[in-house]
Amino acid sequence: MALSLAELQQVMETCEFDRWLGLVAEHLDDESLVTRMPLRTEILGTPKVDRLHGGVIAALIDATACYLLISQLIKRVSTVSLVVDYLRPSHGEMIARARIVKLGQRICVVAVEVTGANGKLAATGRVTIAPSNVTVGEEHSAARIL
Repeated sequence: MALSLAELQQVMETCEFDRWLGLVAEHLDDESLVTRMPLRTEILGTPKVDRLHGGVIAALIDATACYLLISQLIKRVSTVSLVVDYLRPSHGEMIARARIVKLGQRICVVAVEVTGANGKLAATGRVTIAPSNVTVGEEHSAARIL
């Protein structure tokens, strides 16, 4: 049983960093997730031209991929590998679209495309992720065991 869009947003709110970024789950289905990240002056790498910092784009790609898997597996996950291709400078509010490429028991792969405020493709990413045995909502009891 997968999480609903509202349930996933609640899970996203548990991460201080993602909440600080203002990440919002916009659309969710069995194979894809769309998230939105609003523009904040603190995430600009080149403020004079409103260009976003590349690390923030990588964080958006990573988070969107992980939350897609969390929504489907209802398990916490860990990133194993993150590859980002920056295609053009990123400006304004960003939209990330993630889709599952491989859903395995030990390793999953998610592809992510990020578009800028102008609708043009700004970056792509491929994230390799390992699901954990920790169920969402049971993190505190699992932490005592680990």
